[in-house]
Amino acid sequence: MSYGDDCSSLKWFVSCLGSEKTRAVGIIDPQTTSDAELLDMHKRGVRGLRVNLYRYKAMDDVELQKKAILEHAARIRKLSLGWSLVITPIRTQFWSELAPFVMSTIAKDGIPLVTDHFGLLKAASMLGPEYRDNPSTQPGFAQIMELVRAGYLWVKLSAPYRVSEDSPVYRDVKFLVRAFVDANKHRVLWGSDWPHTPRMKVRTHEEAMKETPFLEIDDEAWIECLKSWLSEEEWELLMVKNPNVLFG
Repeated sequence: MSYGDDCSSLKWFVSCLGSEKTRAVGIIDPQTTSDAELLDMHKRGVRGLRVNLYRYKAMDDVELQKKAILEHAARIRKLSLGWSLVITPIRTQFWSELAPFVMSTIAKDGIPLVTDHFGLLKAASMLGPEYRDNPSTQPGFAQIMELVRAGYLWVKLSAPYRVSEDSPVYRDVKFLVRAFVDANKHRVLWGSDWPHTPRMKVRTHEEAMKETPFLEIDDEAWIECLKSWLSEEEWELLMVKNPNVLFG
């Protein structure tokens, strides 16, 4: 999102990799990005839009998040692009309102909704004492699982360091992995989150402009641990088949 709604570098990069096989997720301004630009993005391999909640000043406002979703979905619907939408609210409690909203709006149009990083649901090591013994009681858990189970929400099993303190292999994340896979093994995706930027938080402009180091993550150890929790079929779905379905 560092480039705002300018996808020039993204389109160039995907073209270099070969747009026939490479897929990307872009960012637009629903009010000003032209239809011609969207069609060009599609031609160059873009197959989804990330909803930039910062632009809408919607990080702490669920009504503005709904507005952002609707405006992006309208652009996809207008051109029948078959794209997905990516949105990751940092307030998981908002899913109590977002879940029925998604079911009554974009889901009925067949627009896939994707969320990153386990939906930012937390593993035990990052939860308060009231939820630690039973992480399924944390805010948003039931609603996210309901959407996944119904097939309306895709979840990236990515960036365990954003939801757990149990590094380097994040063993307490197994609960979330199995919860998502058992809810719907056809709606989970792997994501690298490379180059491992610091954890999400709402920052002031001054904070955002300060240089911050990347996190040091043992990706090999994490991936090996993740694979050990899944069957061969589930691993193949996570890494190959599900992304092929979502991104065409």
